[in-house]
Amino acid sequence: MDKFARFTKELLKWNKTHKLTNYNEEEIKTQIEDSLYPLNRIKNSKIAVDIGTGAGFPGLILAIAMPDTNWYLVEPLKKRYSFLNYIKTILNLKNVKIIPQRIENANLKKADLITSRAVMKTKDILNLAKPIIKKDSTILLYKGSNVIDELKDIDAEILTKGNRNYVFIKGEKWENY
Repeated sequence: MDKFARFTKELLKWNKTHKLTNYNEEEIKTQIEDSLYPLNRIKNSKIAVDIGTGAGFPGLILAIAMPDTNWYLVEPLKKRYSFLNYIKTILNLKNVKIIPQRIENANLKKADLITSRAVMKTKDILNLAKPIIKKDSTILLYKGSNVIDELKDIDAEILTKGNRNYVFIKGEKWENY
């Protein structure tokens, strides 16, 4: 079975008991597509950190698609952490390490790629991620339609697909924010 199909099946099963998300099968497929949309822009990263991975979007999905990238999925909530570990095991994702802490306590090395989806305001996520941002890091934030006001004081590139905005910030550009 395709890894994304297996992920979908397992997430639906876990949702019945643990309520990791409110997504149905079609919505999970949409979230997978949303997670993968910017793949061509980030596929050469060697070390990546996903902050607040939740049920796996976008970090786990990108880790499946990017087997040569070492992924650190930061998720402090126990039920989500347990699900991510389970999925990592059944999909045999050797490139994934689940970090059961908040990003400010994770003590991670600097990353080539930092991702996050709907965790907190841009300014807050950048400040918390500061210890892992390198000068040439790419920061990819998955945001909703209200992101434009949030980014008025920062040099960012925004790709839009439907109601999703993909915000790319280069490491050195965020410091004046």
